[in-house]
Amino acid sequence: MIRNRNLCKLFGQWLLLLLLFSSCSMMREDRSDCPDCRNPLRITLRYDYNIQRANMFSDHVEEATVYVVDEATGTVIDTQTAQNTSLSQPLRDPSFAFNFEGLAAGRYRLYATGRSKADSPISITTPDIAESMSKLHFSLPVAGTAVTAQRLDTLWNTLTPVDITVPENEPAEATVGLMRLTNDLNVMIFRRDNATDNSHERYDVSVTDNSPVLGYDNAPTDESPIVFKPFAAWTTETYVDENGANSSEGTLAERNAHYDLSLSRLIAHSDARQNPRLIIRSRESGRDIVNIDLCYYLALARNAYELQHYGQQEYLDREYDYRLDFGIEGSGPSETWKYMTISINVLSWSIRIQNEDL
Repeated sequence: MIRNRNLCKLFGQWLLLLLLFSSCSMMREDRSDCPDCRNPLRITLRYDYNIQRANMFSDHVEEATVYVVDEATGTVIDTQTAQNTSLSQPLRDPSFAFNFEGLAAGRYRLYATGRSKADSPISITTPDIAESMSKLHFSLPVAGTAVTAQRLDTLWNTLTPVDITVPENEPAEATVGLMRLTNDLNVMIFRRDNATDNSHERYDVSVTDNSPVLGYDNAPTDESPIVFKPFAAWTTETYVDENGANSSEGTLAERNAHYDLSLSRLIAHSDARQNPRLIIRSRESGRDIVNIDLCYYLALARNAYELQHYGQQEYLDREYDYRLDFGIEGSGPSETWKYMTISINVLSWSIRIQNEDL
């Protein structure tokens, strides 16, 4: 009898636990009478569309805006902006997310933008609530055809819009990927025949393009010609001692010219004549020493990532930090470039391109 009594007691305890778990699983917060609490939507942002294939959002982006758009009409339903300040840096938190409350159940399309401050701000035209998302534009600071010769903001825009269904009285989550729209280009010029006869004042360096305004889909909305000029230019000198080793003192061995340019999105057109071009002009002769299809030559560096099988445009959109070195010979009418070196510093990789026109 004692054994049966214990069994009954044990059975009763298990039955009580089962009822408790069942009642907990059936419990749900009723928020139907709270319209501002309906249908929460949590949106996170990622920036891993880069050569490193790593999420750099929290490290690079200083300000971000998210747009919730009605999928059927393309108009903005809601928007939020967050930014880092000296007192608070929410975007540095890897768990940061935008939280939207009170959305009606339905289908939405999500967009996002990002930026970090620099010397020369790019103007962003943003849509208001009930306006079309197509109103979003990124306009370069242009005077005539010249882009301000300062470092541009670093900009990001939506890589691919995200479609999502927000259910009735249920939470939803989504992640929007970003693509960088601005690039850094360093050009270095060295003299092969007379290494010390050189300086950054000897040449004018520029990049010509025809995309002063980019739209919400990252495509140009204006095809007016523009010219990018260096925001920094300088000359470096190398000295060697009597044994030929680098030294802070001794004999001048070479002088190299350097130029930093800040560029907008590099777009490889089906008609290569529309592509951005890098031009190096001699101030002495007024001749173009270099005049090349910038997209074609920069994209050759994708061979360093052969296993990824990047196409030309994908590589140009993933990479953002380029370096080209030019070896130049001659003077006056005979001055020309003999070869260029395309470098990827993070891989210690480079490729040397001969001037096939010679």
